[in-house]
Amino acid sequence: MTKYQANTKLRAIKLYQKGVDLNQISKELNITNANEINHWLKRYQQQGLSGLKAKQTKTKYGGKFKLKVLNWRKQHNTSYQTAALHFKVNNIGTIANWQKKFDISGVKALFVKQGRPAMKQGKAKEGNKQPRSPSELSELEALRLENRALRVENEYLKKLKALVQKRGHLPKKGKSSKN
Repeated sequence: MTKYQANTKLRAIKLYQKGVDLNQISKELNITNANEINHWLKRYQQQGLSGLKAKQTKTKYGGKFKLKVLNWRKQHNTSYQTAALHFKVNNIGTIANWQKKFDISGVKALFVKQGRPAMKQGKAKEGNKQPRSPSELSELEALRLENRALRVENEYLKKLKALVQKRGHLPKKGKSSKN
């Protein structure tokens, strides 16, 4: 359940548009953080009334999207709030959590799926594949995830190096001046 209903958010926005101070609005409507009203206002301006409504289903974001958001935020040197508005992520804390995971564990942390794995339906296809033990299967999945994370990190580093070279901070690779 959301902390504040859409009608409370809309009332706060209408009061703000009439010129009422944020702190006064937060006291009147029992809103703990006056800055939250500012975020609601920006979402309302960008998305209309739908930006204030709570989503019925939990949005799942892929690793590529998370990395894109974090790279955009870093490249534009913006706040979590600005990035959330730009990418239409309702909860600012979500991006902060992605950043924390990235800082602690690197790119691979953004690609780890959370929650219980889905149950497999039906029988496994019979073919030339030999049955694998659970430890082999989990090791294979871990290696695939690590491989994907390393590819993404490699691409990111290549783009970063090209950007730095473009700005003239690093010399381009070429022939050395040895005789």
